[in-house]
Parts: sequence; structure tokens; C-alpha cells
Amino acid sequence: MKHSMNIVCSILLLLMVAVPVGATITKISPAGGYTGRTATVTITGSNFTQSYVEVMLTKGSREIFGSTGLKTNTSVTCSFAVSKTDTTGDWDLIVTNYDGYKHTKPNAFTVRKPMTLTSINPLHARVNNDSVDFTIVGTYLAEVEDVFLYNNDYDNITATDVVGISATKVEGTFDLTDAEVDNYDVCVVDDMGTEECDLTFEITTDEVGSIDISSSPSGASIYVDGSLEGTTPDTVENLEEGTYRVVLKKSGYSDWGKTIKVTAGDSTEVNAYLDAIATVSTTIPTTRPTTVKTTRASTLKVPTSWPSATVPATTTSSPFDPAVVLGAAGIALALVIHRRR
Repeated sequence: MKHSMNIVCSILLLLMVAVPVGATITKISPAGGYTGRTATVTITGSNFTQSYVEVMLTKGSREIFGSTGLKTNTSVTCSFAVSKTDTTGDWDLIVTNYDGYKHTKPNAFTVRKPMTLTSINPLHARVNNDSVDFTIVGTYLAEVEDVFLYNNDYDNITATDVVGISATKVEGTFDLTDAEVDNYDVCVVDDMGTEECDLTFEITTDEVGSIDISSSPSGASIYVDGSLEGTTPDTVENLEEGTYRVVLKKSGYSDWGKTIKVTAGDSTEVNAYLDAIATVSTTIPTTRPTTVKTTRASTLKVPTSWPSATVPATTTSSPFDPAVVLGAAGIALALVIHRRR
């Protein structure tokens, strides 16, 4: 009986070795990566062979083989080198055991373009301000879930009400109550846990002072560090401790400028005297200028007249023709006789 049992156990062992044992994939974490970067993931499941297991991603005809690290019967750690030209979207995950048995998990891994951060507005805020609304601009930000600040002392300030407005804009709110006055890195985190930290944000002191500014004459525009702050007389308040460039401008007067030091809790007085710009008098003549007309001598040449026809030498010309004289005398005599009648 005992011998029969040994035979049965041996047969079962042979069947187990001969029949392939297929691996199963339960989860991959993180479930995505970015073009141009290497993604290190952990695959969990069952029946992974510790001696040999092959892992790869496929999309269409493209295959990305993973470099495997730690392997157990239920998990495999590997890295995928995703190139910059790889297609974004969902990829299939394939795990192959030493016996050639493959298990495929469709659409298990998502490839995205990496997030980039361009700007944050505002660039700074005062400590103890418990509601600082901000906007971060960049690219591929649609999946951002968290935003936080951190400095070299590892003081983290997590934003609230984070909303991905679009692929290029994220909004949220910082609570700076009791925060440390310092420069902070700005980090965004997407739904795969990937962080991007390419911006800075400054938390400044809430100790402020003011500048009380007047001028003679009044009505001058006040510029503090290039920003218009009203007209004289006026007080510019909520200025952090430090130095500021104050410039006054008024039409008809020269600009006035000076560097002013502001002390927290104090108001610095400024009294400016503006210099009028000298005007130049211009006399306009009331009489019309005399016009002098100059006549230039004509240079036109008059052509010589053609010569008259030559009278033949046989014809004698006299100043009075006798026939004409007698005719005229006869007419005169007739007129006299007619009047006498």
C-alpha cells in the first residue's frame, strides 16, 4: 500500500512539472510612464518563476522589454526605457514564465508626455495669509492631483482645492499660517504619483511699514518701484521692510526721485519740492513780410525779319501820287459847293 502511494505521488509530481504553470497579473504600479524617461514598476500577481521571467510592453508592432530586478513568486520589479518617440496611450503588459507560458494584461500601462511647469502666479505672499489663491501654468497638467511647497528644512505646505483646469493650467490655495519665511520649491503631483518641481515661491514677512508722501505742488503721480500708487498727498501702505525707489511725476515739472527706507511698524515721511520746467518764449511776427519781385532780363532771341521784295529799278516811287492828290481835292470842292446851296 505504501509503495502504491509513492507511485501515485511520483506521477502527480511528474504531471505538475510537465503541465505549464501560468503566471497571473493582478496589478502594475505605477501604471504609467513618460516619453523619454525610464519607468520603474512593480508587477504583482501569482506563479512568477524566480529563476526566469520576461516582462514587456507592447503597442501595435512596438515592444519595450523590461529589465527585471527583484523577483518573487508574487511580484516582479522591472524598468522600462520609454523613448521620446514612443506613442502615448495605453500599452499591453505581457509576463512570460520560464516555461514559455504568457499572461497578458491589456491596457495595463499608460504612456504620457512629461509634465512641464512654466509659471506660478503670484510669485510670493506674506506669512500668516491663510488663503493665497494661485495658478500654475505648464503642459500636460490635466492629471495633476496635488500641489505642495517645500524648502531646505523640509517644511511642506500642501495646497487645498487643487483643480486641473486644463492640460495647461492648475489652480489651488495655500494656507501660509505660521509658515517659515523662505524660498520654496513648487511641486505638482499627478495621479501616478509623479512629481515635477521646477518653480519657486517666496513666503515673505508680514511685518510691514508705510510711506507718507506729499509734494509741492500737490497732485503728482506716485510711483513706488515702478508701480503707480496714487497722487500726492497720499500714504502707500503694507510695504515690507526694505528699500524702495519713489518717483513723483507731474506735467510741467521735472521728475523727482529718491530711494526710501521702510521700517516695519513705522511710516516714513517724504516731502518733495518739484521744479517747474522753464518755458522758452517764441515771438510770432504780426506784419506780413515784404515780397521782393525780381525780373530777370529776357534771354529770348528775336529772329531777324525776312527781307522785303526788291522793287525793280525801272519803277519810281514818290511820296505823293498826283492822281490821288487831284482826286482828293475834287471831292473836297464838291462838298463845299453842296453846303453853300
